[in-house]
Amino acid sequence: MSDGVVLLRPWDDGDVAIVERASRDEYVAQIEHVPVPFTHETGRNWIAVQHSRLADRRGWSFAIVELESREAVGGVGISYRHPPGAAEPGVWILERRRNEGLAARATRLLCAWALTADVGIARVQATVEPWNVASQRVLEKLGFQREGLLRAYTSYGGERGDVYLYSLLAGDLS
Repeated sequence: MSDGVVLLRPWDDGDVAIVERASRDEYVAQIEHVPVPFTHETGRNWIAVQHSRLADRRGWSFAIVELESREAVGGVGISYRHPPGAAEPGVWILERRRNEGLAARATRLLCAWALTADVGIARVQATVEPWNVASQRVLEKLGFQREGLLRAYTSYGGERGDVYLYSLLAGDLS
């Protein structure tokens, strides 16, 4: 999938270096479960797990490539959730490439595909921490609607935390 600026493609063994860089970013390491401490072997295993998501019917995972530089700059995926027909996207960008709109482009591509392809997804939902105003703005620009606050819904670093719940339906696509 591509919009002419970013390309979403399956992960490959050549992406071990980006997994290593992501493992050094505390936030990405927490939310994406990249290996810490990192070794070449744990990086390759992480990539293998990304491939198994489709085989296990858990969802899809792609590397985000910025086309101008041909550089992998992050990852995006979508996972089936409960209830049936719901899925949740996740995206991360290497710190040095953040704030360039790459995450929004990748998420837009993936969500549009998920809601229009015959893959059993009727609703894309996303959760975001109340302090993460930048991600809230991205979701709202993409057409997601905030539905409410889920109290003590998630855990990062052993601490329970609240999140906002957002949703996107096929009719919301622009």
